Amino acid sequence: MNTRFSVGIALRLLTILALVAASARAQSASPTVKWQPVIENTSVDVDELFPAEILAVAARRVQQKVPPRYLGDPNSALGVVLVSSAPDVKIRVSIKVDRLADESSFEATIPEANQPYEIWPTIRFDTRALAKIQESFPTTALFSVSVNGVLLGEQSRTIQVRSVNDVPLAYVTKDKGVQDVSPLFAAFVDENHPYIDRILREALRVNVVQRFRGYQGSPQDVIREVFAIWNVMQRQGVKYSSITTPSGESRSVMSQHVRFLDEAIQNSQANCVDGTVLFASILYKLGIYPVLVKVPGHMFLGFFTDSERQNISFLETTLIGEPGLSGGQRNWTFKTVDGYLSSESYKQFVSALNAGEQEFQKVAPEFKAKTRNYLLIDIQAARRAGISPIARF
Repeated sequence: MNTRFSVGIALRLLTILALVAASARAQSASPTVKWQPVIENTSVDVDELFPAEILAVAARRVQQKVPPRYLGDPNSALGVVLVSSAPDVKIRVSIKVDRLADESSFEATIPEANQPYEIWPTIRFDTRALAKIQESFPTTALFSVSVNGVLLGEQSRTIQVRSVNDVPLAYVTKDKGVQDVSPLFAAFVDENHPYIDRILREALRVNVVQRFRGYQGSPQDVIREVFAIWNVMQRQGVKYSSITTPSGESRSVMSQHVRFLDEAIQNSQANCVDGTVLFASILYKLGIYPVLVKVPGHMFLGFFTDSERQNISFLETTLIGEPGLSGGQRNWTFKTVDGYLSSESYKQFVSALNAGEQEFQKVAPEFKAKTRNYLLIDIQAARRAGISPIARF
């Protein structure tokens, strides 16, 4: 056999094999990847960010299993959906939000071809900036995707950032369903707020209670402590205000404006939600378990009078300013332990208790039937679920 001829064949074969290998590597390095940005989640079509929601769930540990093709942070508000034409593709997703978040990235390997994957980086939001947003404004989010180390492209989205006081109640899904997120109201219950200590000191000063004991006393002692808070709020002239309009309007998100505890007290006005979360904040601080009773167009307070949660009372907080107290009644100090029982403030408190009980009895069948828009938001359960109070910086 001609040695030169056989060597030539071998060289040509090696060249062909090298070309095939190079072609395979090129195809592997450059798969077709289609992607698009996503805000909130894939079931809704929104272009808004709610700081209240971001802050409320930032530390939440999601207990339930995420979908198999969901990669990244389950609490993230910004991500992308992508499909690769080849398996085992290495991708990097980066997102930056002007004025609110530095570039945040997430890297992963997409194991399957031709399947949609959701990629959600943990967004490095400036939480102090989010907590101070009082007016809605537009900003730009920049999304970029790299595949096997090569930048595939960038896309920008204009996003409307809402006031931190705007709470999303529900999202309208792409299939016209409703995704209820109203447990986020629990984020405005702030048992750590420094104003609470002032309120408790004032209650002790006017001799409504001698000390706060929570469930260490009787159910009537719990009622007395709730009245002590009611009395302080009346002395400070807090009145009902129907302002609920959020900082923006949306076709796909239902939301409501809620005041923080200090805002309600400083402005001496509170809507039904403001007053309810205000009382719930103080009661939870005392170790008394509060419940936000949400019905269509309204909210009032529930609270357990025993640690076993066998007995619950209800309070219509909007009655706190109707008619409220005169100047003399606001300055009155109760002279005896039970002196409060004959006061005008206590009479109004009892009326508010009765009104709350009557309201609940009217809607109790709806709660039993689990009718939509009827919800009991248990604050202790909300904390266990990872909904944290929004800090005031």
